[in-house]
Amino acid sequence: MEKKECNASDEALVSLAQNNDTDALTELIRRYLPLIRRKAGGYTTSPADRDDLIQEGLIGLLNAVKTFSVAKGAGFKTYCYVCVQNRMLTELDKRFSNKQQALQNYVPLEELDSSVGSGEIDDPFRIVAAQESHDLLMEKAKTLLSGLEQETLSLYLSGHSYEEMARQLNLTTKAVDNALQRVRRKLREM
Repeated sequence: MEKKECNASDEALVSLAQNNDTDALTELIRRYLPLIRRKAGGYTTSPADRDDLIQEGLIGLLNAVKTFSVAKGAGFKTYCYVCVQNRMLTELDKRFSNKQQALQNYVPLEELDSSVGSGEIDDPFRIVAAQESHDLLMEKAKTLLSGLEQETLSLYLSGHSYEEMARQLNLTTKAVDNALQRVRRKLREM
């Protein structure tokens, strides 16, 4: 990146970025990423949720770059701040709606049945150990998976098809498949 772009105003960089200058866009991201990280950290303590909010904040930044107009009277910093905050708040609203809360805390009965009492009913220590192991696994999954990933996993474990999950989550089947791929990757890393 040229030194002049590092010294350029945000508005000048936005104008360049709107004309497909990737160096200008990179400089804007470099400038605003600390702000996005701070905002995301203020909304959540979970590292996985924080990463999701940072991603949403970056999308808000990109939307701000795309839609910013000097003619509307606001400076880019103010406009960007509002776009980033709105994007994060919209994501948080989706996660904490009553419908979402029920799905986030949902554990299929079949899963509980298979982890507790898997043929070793005569050994109470194994039953308790299996239940504790299951509970720890579920808590770990809740911290690693985003709200969408938790919902998708719950529906998948309940036996729903990709098409049914897509309808219920108001997504495409490709988005459902992508969410399940992320779930598999994160659970393998546990």
